[in-house]
Amino acid sequence: MPLKSLFEENKLIGKRGVYPLTAENLLRTGLALCTLLKIEKQREKPAMCISELNFLSMALSVGFMVGGGEVYAFEKEADVCVRYEKVGNIDVLVFSGLEPLDFKKLESILFSRYNMPRKEGEEIGNIWIGREKL
Repeated sequence: MPLKSLFEENKLIGKRGVYPLTAENLLRTGLALCTLLKIEKQREKPAMCISELNFLSMALSVGFMVGGGEVYAFEKEADVCVRYEKVGNIDVLVFSGLEPLDFKKLESILFSRYNMPRKEGEEIGNIWIGREKL
């Protein structure tokens, strides 16, 4: 029996706090996303934009920053952008800037034994609101 994909097209869908939208899984997903952009897109300092600040976007952002990426809140341009939507009692993170095959690669990084490199100290990325670093 095939396993269900983590992503539904370009979306992570669920209820916040329940897999796949747990803090731990979102942190790992953010780290894997940053790793993917470094390997596949040859980005030295990947950038992600988020549509709003909430539990889901912040958990994802922490992982992305640990990978060395920069996060821009309320911006519209970056290597990958993540938009939050609420449909009834379901939470949705919609990813743009990635190809369908990128989501398969992202899942491969997440579920493999690959040790995702983490940055330390000043190499850890930042979150930006406007031109201000938090």
